[in-house]
Amino acid sequence: MNGATPAGGVLDAHVHVWAPSRLAYPWLRDEPALDRDFGPDDVDDADGAITEWVFVEADSSAPLDEVAWVSGLAWPGLRAIVAKVDLRHPRLDELTQAPLVRGVRHLLQDQRITEDLLPGLRAAGERGLTFDATVRWPQLDALAALLAAAPGTPTVLDHLGKPPVRMGLDSAEGQEWRRSIHRIAALPHVQVKLSGLPAEGGLGHEFLEETLEAFGSERCLFGGDWPVSGVPGAGTPVADALAAVRSVTSDERVFGANARAFYGV
Repeated sequence: MNGATPAGGVLDAHVHVWAPSRLAYPWLRDEPALDRDFGPDDVDDADGAITEWVFVEADSSAPLDEVAWVSGLAWPGLRAIVAKVDLRHPRLDELTQAPLVRGVRHLLQDQRITEDLLPGLRAAGERGLTFDATVRWPQLDALAALLAAAPGTPTVLDHLGKPPVRMGLDSAEGQEWRRSIHRIAALPHVQVKLSGLPAEGGLGHEFLEETLEAFGSERCLFGGDWPVSGVPGAGTPVADALAAVRSVTSDERVFGANARAFYGV
């Protein structure tokens, strides 16, 4: 089911830029293909289909400096910033001074998800901030328990919870992800980004379909995850990721309105 691109273009709810020439990103040392500056002029706009973006923090060691740098870029299509935060020691008041900061992310993948995250998570919602949750699929049940205790913080699950794309939905791992994604979807304050699958091994149509069934298209946001899931990261053009999502839903809210509402754009 392919829908036409709306006149205003698509809003990509998950894009990264970074500048190791200015800021420190320790993780890039292990990613030689990505270890260089990427700015707004480099962003893959899917052959012009994407006209607006939400920047998601790129794990800089200087989060406030990253916010200042991105805020000052010549980037007419930038609509919102999701800033890096340590929920155990959040600096939310400083972050909210930047007008474009609409949400925060504590990168939880490969970390233990524990109750000491709760005060910071709740405080984000109290300040009108959203939360981007990035985990790997075996962490989904622990994440669901955490989010259930913070219903006042609007949350979006990044990248479908990083499912086992290479193993397939019918594998034991795929079925465990399926059970967990439905558990997450049962939380009404949680949405999901249809993003990041190329970095997990492919376009993952069956995982997209299952996620849409779990959440409903009214709680799904398209994201390109450039450049991690795009070229030169996973080597998949954002246009291909966009086409994959369009092949499983024709609801135009997925391609802009849902993200605008979630991030208050």
